[in-house]
Amino acid sequence: MAAPIDITISDVTGRWSLNRGLSDSLESCFALQGIPWIIRKVINFASLELQYVKDAPSDATAPPSFAFKQTVRPGGFDTINKYIIDGDKRTDSVPIFGEITMHAKYLDRDEVTPEQTLGAVIQGDSTKDVAILEVVESENMGWRAETLWVFETINEEHRFCKYNTITKDGQRETAKLVHDYIGPPN
Repeated sequence: MAAPIDITISDVTGRWSLNRGLSDSLESCFALQGIPWIIRKVINFASLELQYVKDAPSDATAPPSFAFKQTVRPGGFDTINKYIIDGDKRTDSVPIFGEITMHAKYLDRDEVTPEQTLGAVIQGDSTKDVAILEVVESENMGWRAETLWVFETINEEHRFCKYNTITKDGQRETAKLVHDYIGPPN
């Protein structure tokens, strides 16, 4: 289902489900990241639900942040985390990858490259804060993942998309993920 037009990248609060029919397969990305074959098969057929809730700022200088919950059925790869959109690196541990470092920041339109959007056009007329760049690295596994969060018009519908680029040892894999809006957070 399309997202309400008033939901923008500055506030992605809501529940989102991966639309496999509009999305690319993550198989090659997961393989490059060293995820075992059987786990890749489970994930490729599992349902994926994301929930974001924008946090109220604690003061005027606090960076924007989102509480995040990922539910994978079946699989048991559920994650609860926080995205702080300030560009600072943080270390975390997630079930499928182990220890990772990550950071996220807003990008203005002139900072977004066609390579990051896999050639697609970002929706909207704004020039500031049109995308979120999330960078995750696994030092132990040797890979780097760049994910660009944007809204795009697909089949004349307002869609939340994530463009993923995984690199490791000179290899590169990409996948576009398109999410359906399910509704407000639980």
